Amino acid sequence: MTVSAEQSQAATRLGPAPKPRFGGVLWRVARALNPIVLPLAGKRWNPIFAVAEHRGRKSGRRYVTPVAARRVEDGFVIALAFGAQVGWHRNFIAAQGGTIRWRGRAYPVGAPERIDIATALTAFMRVQRLALRIGRVDGYVRVRDAEPHGA
Repeated sequence: MTVSAEQSQAATRLGPAPKPRFGGVLWRVARALNPIVLPLAGKRWNPIFAVAEHRGRKSGRRYVTPVAARRVEDGFVIALAFGAQVGWHRNFIAAQGGTIRWRGRAYPVGAPERIDIATALTAFMRVQRLALRIGRVDGYVRVRDAEPHGA
């Protein structure tokens, strides 16, 4: 059985991925703002946004995407504000991981695992939790460090 088939079966067991909360206009605005947010994301002084570095599933092309992420003990919790169908998430699943650049450091991580809202929100700062609740973001994943912390 291939990795993608295993992932597909795992996703089926979890049920359908949450539909994106934000679509249409807001998604287009976010996409237009990516060039502005991307240079700020992943920097040492910015604990709110990280950069998901990944390769296209079919093209093999390198992509970087700003994401709302928080560091936890052995990885990161990332909000799926636009749903589980976003490219970085699908590419991380297909490749069984990628790299998260956060606070000036690159962290190789494994494949994303869906987690519940209550668990996810505890990782975020109070102001972030408020914004995520107002935005009704209900999809979160955890990616675990591929290398031991501090390596």
